[in-house]
Amino acid sequence: MILWLAMAGLTAAVMAALVWPMMRRAPVAASRAQFDAAVYRDQLAELERDAARGIIGPAEADAARNEVSCCIIGTPATESGKGEEETKSAGRSALLAALLIPLVAVPIYLWAGSPRLPDLPLQARLDNAVESNDLDALVARVESHLAKNPGDIAGWQVLAPVYRRMERYGDAANAYVRIISLGTPTADLLADYAEMQIYANQGLVTTAAVAPLREALKLDPKNPKARFFMALADKQEGKTAEALAGWKALLADSAPDANWRRLVENEIAAVEKPTPGPTKEQVAAAEEMTAADRETMIRGMVDGLEERLKADGKDLDGWRRLINARMVLGERDKAKASLDEARMVMKETPGALTQLDALAKQLGME
Repeated sequence: MILWLAMAGLTAAVMAALVWPMMRRAPVAASRAQFDAAVYRDQLAELERDAARGIIGPAEADAARNEVSCCIIGTPATESGKGEEETKSAGRSALLAALLIPLVAVPIYLWAGSPRLPDLPLQARLDNAVESNDLDALVARVESHLAKNPGDIAGWQVLAPVYRRMERYGDAANAYVRIISLGTPTADLLADYAEMQIYANQGLVTTAAVAPLREALKLDPKNPKARFFMALADKQEGKTAEALAGWKALLADSAPDANWRRLVENEIAAVEKPTPGPTKEQVAAAEEMTAADRETMIRGMVDGLEERLKADGKDLDGWRRLINARMVLGERDKAKASLDEARMVMKETPGALTQLDALAKQLGME
């Protein structure tokens, strides 16, 4: 019923907007005859003023007056009836359109639309969220519950990992804050909270994330997630030796089948074997090249970086440099292809996808 009322209201509003201007009785524009008559009357008035001031004599004034009067008499009457008839015709056309449009639209909707589809209020969607496997509705249902019961730790424990899966990292971090404040802080919870802050900041280990990481390591000095991100913080601060030592120690303490071993190994490799830059000799040689030769050299270096990443693609910084270089060279399609490949290769690396998304946004690729 609501759908039909909404359709009727929209139809009425559209028809009113279309028909009303045509139904209004616009004033008939002055005809040429009316215009000429007005001019002649002005001439008569000017003639009387000139005669009164003595500019022209009585005989000349009478002759001019007679001439203008003849012109006025010869001017035909206005054709106002024609304008009225045109206005009436436009009104009839508007009414005809107002009747025809609904008569055509309704049968088409009944044939191709879904008039018998029942309304689905928000509450009904929330009530049936589990049965319909509607993730957004499930989240909304839990959020509604927690808004009324903010002290329900179980609800926050359900919501936090779901937020993470939905890439709502800021909301996930807030959920972990609730869990920690309502329960007993553990090293895993503190590390998870820090991780969500890092993801929310596009892979940057901020001061706010370092604090819970340190608290986690106080509770459990062997916590792998906290150790990994603390080493990442050292790397981002330029402390490559400390970062390398931290990752190597974590790797030594990790079981052979630990799911984070490959990630740690990639970080170690990226630090120990950074992408080489041009030597002083190469820079000096480039300065002496022509613009065309210099561009050829740069393209060769970029192609070489791409080949290295295809052989070992776990270098996030390398991918970022490659994508940037392709855009600088005006090779947008190649940059997009590199971005897609980097996302596929780095999908298991914490924070990598968020950094790649940020780069794509910065370069106007999305």
